[in-house]
Amino acid sequence: MIPLGALPKIDLHLHLDGALRPASVREMALEAGAAWPPGGEERCRVRPDCRSLVDFLATFEFFLPFLSSRQALRRSARELCEDQAADGVIYFEARFAPTLWEQTGLSAEEAVEGALEGLREGTAGTGVHWGLILCGLRNTDPARTMTAVDLARRFRSRGVVGVDIAGDERAPLAPHAPAFREAAKLGIPFTIHAGEAGPAANVREALSLGATRIGHGVHVVEDPEAVAMAKSAGATFEMCLTSNLMTHAVGRIEDHPFPRLLREGHRVTLNTDDPGVQGTTLTQDYELARKVFGLSPADFRETLRHSVDAAWAGEALKRDLRVRIEAAWGGVA
Repeated sequence: MIPLGALPKIDLHLHLDGALRPASVREMALEAGAAWPPGGEERCRVRPDCRSLVDFLATFEFFLPFLSSRQALRRSARELCEDQAADGVIYFEARFAPTLWEQTGLSAEEAVEGALEGLREGTAGTGVHWGLILCGLRNTDPARTMTAVDLARRFRSRGVVGVDIAGDERAPLAPHAPAFREAAKLGIPFTIHAGEAGPAANVREALSLGATRIGHGVHVVEDPEAVAMAKSAGATFEMCLTSNLMTHAVGRIEDHPFPRLLREGHRVTLNTDDPGVQGTTLTQDYELARKVFGLSPADFRETLRHSVDAAWAGEALKRDLRVRIEAAWGGVA
């Protein structure tokens, strides 16, 4: 079989600030005049003793303060394109919460502009295609989620394709509902992190708000009603195998619901989540799926079809992605 790294892939669930090169973080910190601690590059990765999503997210608290400039965001986005192209990814949707950069002195608008500048530079150098998703965070002021929606409206013609909400699922989604109702009114598509560390009820709530995609959704299988609701809505699950193992969303990779949902005809996709923090690539997640679940080339092709269908790209680009995927994967035995 052709090595999976050489085949075209799509990543719909990819956090920009979770995809940084540790060496680049160090360089950007030093350029900004910050003190770089011993073992700093190792601290940009998830700790081996990570036991939960909260532990996982704590990793970001170390390095985000070093990304305090528009130029740092620009560089990070450009390097993301380079890394994705090197892994055979032909289209990805990166996401980040621009209001987080307000604590560094940047406005949320400047953060979006910096990310878009880097992504455009990355495309020029690699040919990889992308879209940018703007996030709110459950555990912050709902006004910040509304800001993400407003920025998505303003930058929609420049590469922003949708909105999301991430963060600790113990924080309620309901206070952020007005932002998603506003997104729906504006015709801005949205995905919601749900059922990752939280229960299946969170998936039902996200679907009730009109989410067409679910970030992770691992625990949906614990509630037949939620499973049926997702199937009826035609929702797409953005699943991230390695991440879910690291955050202990699943105790063992063998227990991951991905293969079951695929067999049952759900729209499921394979994605990385935070490849820089995890020290992984999408190819490695594909290899894991092949090894543990016995996925065939036809199975991978089916998940990629789901990815194209769910992508918030223009129809002309989606047609091109379909052609490239069918041409490459159709001949793989």
